[in-house]
Amino acid sequence: MKLFLRYISIVCFVLSCFSCKKKHELTTSEIIKNKPIEIQNISISNELLAKELHNIKVDSSLIPLKHKDSVIAFYQLRNGKAAWGKTQNRNALYLAIKDAAKQGLTPEDYNLKKLETIITNTNRESIDNVIIDLFLTDTYLTYAYHLANGKINPKKLYNDWRLDKNIFQFNNILNLAIGNLKLTESLEGYTPKHKIYQQLITELPIAKQRLRKDSLRTLVDYGTKIRPNKSSDRIINIRKRLNELGFLEDSLANNSKVLDTILQDRLKKFQLKNNLQVDAIVGKSTIEVLNRSYNDEYLSVLANLERWRWFPRNFGSPAIVVNIPQYQLTYITPNKRINHSIVVGKTARKTPVFSSTVRHIDFNPKWYIPPTIKKEDIIPSATKNVDYLRSKNITVYNRQGKQMVLDSINWNSRAPFTYSYVQAAGNSNALGRLKIIFPNDFSVYLHDTPSKSLFSKNYRAKSSGCVRVHNVYKLASEILDWSEEDIIKTIDNNAAKRVLPVKKIKVHLLYSSVIFNKKSQPIFLNDVYKLDRELGLLLSN
Repeated sequence: MKLFLRYISIVCFVLSCFSCKKKHELTTSEIIKNKPIEIQNISISNELLAKELHNIKVDSSLIPLKHKDSVIAFYQLRNGKAAWGKTQNRNALYLAIKDAAKQGLTPEDYNLKKLETIITNTNRESIDNVIIDLFLTDTYLTYAYHLANGKINPKKLYNDWRLDKNIFQFNNILNLAIGNLKLTESLEGYTPKHKIYQQLITELPIAKQRLRKDSLRTLVDYGTKIRPNKSSDRIINIRKRLNELGFLEDSLANNSKVLDTILQDRLKKFQLKNNLQVDAIVGKSTIEVLNRSYNDEYLSVLANLERWRWFPRNFGSPAIVVNIPQYQLTYITPNKRINHSIVVGKTARKTPVFSSTVRHIDFNPKWYIPPTIKKEDIIPSATKNVDYLRSKNITVYNRQGKQMVLDSINWNSRAPFTYSYVQAAGNSNALGRLKIIFPNDFSVYLHDTPSKSLFSKNYRAKSSGCVRVHNVYKLASEILDWSEEDIIKTIDNNAAKRVLPVKKIKVHLLYSSVIFNKKSQPIFLNDVYKLDRELGLLLSN
């Protein structure tokens, strides 16, 4: 009977949260603006609260909380005292939740309507106020967790993301905020302070405003590359699209089919702004960006806001930050930032996202070929022609470590899959002459490459997962505090050598597909692994 009455009580509370306001109730704006009402306290029985906490421990279904254990721990921290007696704190939580959309989050996920009803009705029964106290704590913690580490767990979404959660003392922060009437400031403390996150916040309402223009955009057909001074029927729509995007005057959005000098100039400006190869050639990448919809951009902003909530709050200093879609590595110290072009994993072998710390640098390394490359590249090539291994200076060893005679191997059997494959050090080694190692679950590292021509390409998702670094000797000199001459001298000795850095250097491999130029204008990078739309839709829904 008692259990039945409890359920009836809770049902009544929930229903009352959605009921119409009585005549004596004040509006939300009146409560928030009215000074006398703001300073009043709401009576909450600590004895009833203790009973409810006990009941929740026994049966968590009695009051549905998203973070039951955290809520119980919070009240233990307060020695069983109620938390939400002051209307200022209730109002502050409501206003913060109401503004959740500014962070790219959905206010309705945090009980917005219930909160509005609660703060506009101060005449409740004691048991209702106890349930509300628990409910407000749970709501605060839910929103705080999402601000601190994102609404969606990336480890459940991707199998190649290994970012650790950002650590905050949530209960202590909430307890102090309630006592000092600093709820708003406490929630702001969970948000990323990185400049790009703040720029994304500014861009979000602009991107949303542009959505209504989507149906008016001109689409450009794909086809063979269009080079400067050449003619194509597709040039007409390219002119129209550049005009819509503000890169071409109205008078030049005509029916000329020639990629003339003026159009080349405008096209280069478009390519420069969008971090494309600035060559006035209309290829696949340029058409992809021309055809990008405003909805795509909006979803990209949402997705990148969420990713920055996933990313570490402090990169450390010095630090190496790799941005995969930007094809760029940045070495960061308090006094300088050095950028390096990079080649990242192809879509079938994506470069993973994680953080680590530089352990050592190997000079003139051998390449111990990993299982995936062995299975998908090396063995098929050797099966066609065993001289492939000789041309690449690859030696094969059996499980006992004995070197195999290449011509004696039955390449059509299962045996080659049990062997180890090692490429000798040297200029033709796939790792180049130097690799930078940091512990991770993916056998991924930074390294040199003999294929220097790739760094001049626009599309640089060409590796098997590791990150190839342009001018890697310069990066190594920064890590080791050596001169580049010393780096080169060590390499030219042709001897394998391992050197440990004397300082701690964090490494962060990240995925940020929206960056900003010096004028704080957004650059929507090539979403090389096509992650933005899926994540953006999950957040917008």
